[in-house]
Amino acid sequence: MMPRRRTAEFLRAAAPARPLLLAVAVALALALLMVASPPAARAQTAALGNPANLTATPGPGIGEVTLTWTPAANATLHLVAYRPVAGGDYQWRLVGAGSATFSDLAAGQEYWFIVIGGQPGNAWSQWSNWGRAAALAPPPPPQPDAKPAITAGGKHTCYLDADGIVQCWGANGDADRGQADPPAGAFAAISAGYEHTCGLRPDGQIECWGDNAAGQSTPPPGVFAAVDAGRAHTCGLRADGTATCWGSNQYGQTDAPPGPFTALTAGGEHTCGLRGNGQVECWGDNHYRQSAPPAGALFHSVSAGFAHTCGIKQDRSIACWGSNPAVAPPLVKGRYAMIDAGRQHTCAVTADNWKYCWGSNKQVYPLIFVAAVSVGDEHTCWIGTGGNNVAGGNDVGCVGDSSYGASSPLLYRLSSETYTSVSAGSGHTCGVRTDGTVVCWGGSRHGAGVVTDDGELPPRGSFQSVSAGPGHTCGVRTDGAVACWGANWSGQAAPPGGSFQSVSAGSNYTCGVQMDGAVACWGGDEAVQATPPEGTFQSVSAGASHTCGVRADGAVACWGYDRRGQAASPEGTFQSVSADANTDHTCGVRTDGAVACWGYDDWGRQVASPEGTFQSVSAGTNHACGVRTGGRVVCWRSDEYPQATPPEGSFQSVSAGAYHTCGLRMDGRVICWGYNVSGQAVPP
Repeated sequence: MMPRRRTAEFLRAAAPARPLLLAVAVALALALLMVASPPAARAQTAALGNPANLTATPGPGIGEVTLTWTPAANATLHLVAYRPVAGGDYQWRLVGAGSATFSDLAAGQEYWFIVIGGQPGNAWSQWSNWGRAAALAPPPPPQPDAKPAITAGGKHTCYLDADGIVQCWGANGDADRGQADPPAGAFAAISAGYEHTCGLRPDGQIECWGDNAAGQSTPPPGVFAAVDAGRAHTCGLRADGTATCWGSNQYGQTDAPPGPFTALTAGGEHTCGLRGNGQVECWGDNHYRQSAPPAGALFHSVSAGFAHTCGIKQDRSIACWGSNPAVAPPLVKGRYAMIDAGRQHTCAVTADNWKYCWGSNKQVYPLIFVAAVSVGDEHTCWIGTGGNNVAGGNDVGCVGDSSYGASSPLLYRLSSETYTSVSAGSGHTCGVRTDGTVVCWGGSRHGAGVVTDDGELPPRGSFQSVSAGPGHTCGVRTDGAVACWGANWSGQAAPPGGSFQSVSAGSNYTCGVQMDGAVACWGGDEAVQATPPEGTFQSVSAGASHTCGVRADGAVACWGYDRRGQAASPEGTFQSVSADANTDHTCGVRTDGAVACWGYDDWGRQVASPEGTFQSVSAGTNHACGVRTGGRVVCWRSDEYPQATPPEGSFQSVSAGAYHTCGLRMDGRVICWGYNVSGQAVPP
């Protein structure tokens, strides 16, 4: 033990800096304690040991340090002296035995700590070893440079592009709630709730839009590091790690517990937070045990759904709790990197970017490579990686309920390269670059698109045009020869020799106009669609089971299947004609620029013809698009994906596929929109 008279000498020798101030402060403290103790206490105390093994650790709260040590034997109290490593006055504090948490320290600043044990009124031990630690600092502020992100809400979806600009689609609420109408300006992060959306600005401010009946779209002031929107409440993670929630509090879902979190997730009527040590803490509705995480489990991330919660544990496996059917994790084992819980389904992404979903089956497929996934009420959206045969990556796709357009991203994707022509098929698209080479993007079913059956890319060489069918593709080389690749079960990808002016890929057959104007067809001929009439033609278009061509005198001739009038040639003269390769309708541009359509769409409805004058027209599965004489593209009929909502601007040509559309702009760049499950709407 150390007598009082030697305490000052010891402190002068042991302190790392400013020993005199520490000695004076502690000596005064000891003197006061000695005087305050009665003489009897001094004689009855046992011999003291010395404190040891002092350890200083940042946290658990912002601006805090926790000390642990082996207490001095027979000490009735301990005293801690501390000061900033950078310099400053020593302070001291009486504490209990073995541990203490120091609050109100300067966050991020390092401190010296030392402990002494004592028996007031008798003697004090020797000092412990020195401890050194920085007070816990808040999480870093949000970064101004946004990464592409996607968030699926109740019946709407929002996408954050690399420039921080938000685009939304789907339901926009009764009485113009506006959850799909984002404000202008850049965001660092976004989160879609049921009928509201919130975003984090680069300066850390939160801005929300949409339904505000419960106050869920009225965030408090201050700087935040993250935001998450639930059904009718929202939570934000402040820069110091504390949780702040607002909106509906029917079940206590906005009553966030104190202390710092590293992440927050707002669910249907409950909220969960991830602590720095990996523990998950939930509050709010617990009728289905959705707020009762497994005891003892430590997590890497967590996501709150409507009535269930799922998390990725620190060993990268998945644990879920709460309401079925969405709680059973996938049968596929592996290391998972991200997870998102919805209403009745959940999706997770492995470390190697495979997406797996479980629960309500409407939203769980396909199994593809993704960089990020987000789950809504009855739909799922993702950002691809380029591993789905999508050139360039960052392809956005959705599946599930599209009654409000939530799974139909209204995104316009512009190519970085220039082209002379483009052709949209079913799940893939092909174009001829300005150097004459052919490039395809999207799915490669039967080798029709990106990769052929033998593993090769579209044939090398120079082409003048290309035509993408449902399962095969054909192109005309600059020397007039035709090359085809993809499905060939009916011989549709086995062209004859000779030179051609143009070629058109139909469902299971192909037709082309030869140099002398005669039409030649090959492949399936079950409806006589590949048996053309004699005569000279300007152009030909192969459809599902019928074919139409424009003769040299402008008259239209059609042949093949005609149950719905798709092969009933109209009177008059035409500039061009387009037969859809998937359904039973045809459209053409008359010599006066008017569009005429005939036949029926896939829903059994007679097709309509728009007014005005056009340069060209293209018939898709349930929609059609045309280029007006001024270069503007207009589309009509079905728009569920939305393949019939073209962008502004002037175009040279347009091509309507099954459920997506691509157009060639005046500057030679291709832009696509509509269904993108295989990346067919992401031109390179």
